[in-house]
Amino acid sequence: MRTLVVAVLVAACTLAWAADEVVVPPITRATLDNGLRVVVVEYHELPLLEFTLIVGAGAAQDPAGKEGTAALVAGTLTKGAGKLGADELARAIESLGGRIGASPGTDGTIVSAEFLAKDFAAGLDLLRQVLLDPTFAKDEIRRARDEQEASIVAALEDTSAVAEKCYAGLLYGAHPYGRPVDGRSTTVAKLGRGDVRDFYERWYRPNNTVLVLVGDVNAADAVRRLREAFGAWRGRPDAVPPRIAPPERITARRVLLVDKPDATQTQIRFGNIAIARNDPRFIPATVGNTILGGGFTSQLIEELRIKRSLTYAAWSQFAARLTGGDFRIGTFTKTPTTTETLQLALQVEGTFRTHPPAPAALEKAKTYLRGQFPLRIESPDALAGRLAEIEFHGLPEDELRTYRARVAAVSGDEVASVAETLMPSPDVVAIVVVGKAAEIRAPLEAAFGPVETMAAAECENLSTRKR
Repeated sequence: MRTLVVAVLVAACTLAWAADEVVVPPITRATLDNGLRVVVVEYHELPLLEFTLIVGAGAAQDPAGKEGTAALVAGTLTKGAGKLGADELARAIESLGGRIGASPGTDGTIVSAEFLAKDFAAGLDLLRQVLLDPTFAKDEIRRARDEQEASIVAALEDTSAVAEKCYAGLLYGAHPYGRPVDGRSTTVAKLGRGDVRDFYERWYRPNNTVLVLVGDVNAADAVRRLREAFGAWRGRPDAVPPRIAPPERITARRVLLVDKPDATQTQIRFGNIAIARNDPRFIPATVGNTILGGGFTSQLIEELRIKRSLTYAAWSQFAARLTGGDFRIGTFTKTPTTTETLQLALQVEGTFRTHPPAPAALEKAKTYLRGQFPLRIESPDALAGRLAEIEFHGLPEDELRTYRARVAAVSGDEVASVAETLMPSPDVVAIVVVGKAAEIRAPLEAAFGPVETMAAAECENLSTRKR
């Protein structure tokens, strides 16, 4: 094992900060012989242990025709481990007042756990069994698969969820980032224990995993315990997925109308491909996004809600992933004002990307981001999650310590540059509108030309077709 102890002042604990640096205890980093990357931070304010692990396999690694496998693995990972069945494992965790859970994502799966510091040994052993020796009983897999199918169907009643899924499929197409994390109804129904075991055996390996522990521990002792618990976990040369090629931008505006006859409101999403999480432009992009649609005093809120009462909420976001991502805008409105709301949102975004930000708006956004940052990592679980993100995306080790200073240094010219480069022209966006097609289609076509129309259930097939 090689261990690197870095005395990095990061934010946590009392969250004191001097000038632009958030201050916390040292971070201890270690890489075990099997490739497991370990990060430990001592947090003595509460008698808790917070574990966050990221296994580098998610929906992007689902085998073709078996979309939803990563989600099914996550859903059954804690349903029995070692000699403990699902109920026995649940009782063992509950007896410690702890929790262990797994959440699938696009590029990876997050496994989190919480225990009292006094239960370090017992809690760690349960976590070890879950990660290294899951049972994957047939009955549990069948039950989880049925629940996953049911959730896919239930989501069709949520217009916001439909809009998100349809937008991803329209923008990314057959690129792995277009896959619904929970899979497609036609593929999930065919998944079985063999698929779950194969996915687990391939990807759930130490050399494809980051483990972060923030808690009331001694760092050196914690690393020793983690080495003892996970040192025998065997790596695999092909466990680390090859990096997915970044998605390509669409080059012309596309409009998709998703028919939801019973919708009481219209959901709107539009955007285009943007940047990966480790892109050096991420901080200026975040500042620009905050001005446009990242806060309650944003320009989108000002124009769509306050001035015209077209909506209650409007937002923008850089959905930055491991090798790429997208910039998107979302809102909702009444059916009769669908076209007006969409046109205005496109206009606001188009104006923002072609005009430098007002100095007052720039300073307000930077002050907001700098002020909110310590609050977003003040709890041990939040800090563990952020540190895991840093390790997983290969961000600089001083990412947290320098965040506020880097935000403060962002200039208006930088924001103008990233806005023009990364926020798409209103004429080159993927647009998804979810609502009553009978009332929306004609006004949309009058404003935007030909509109593709489909039912909500058909959107999952967008991720199978080339753009």
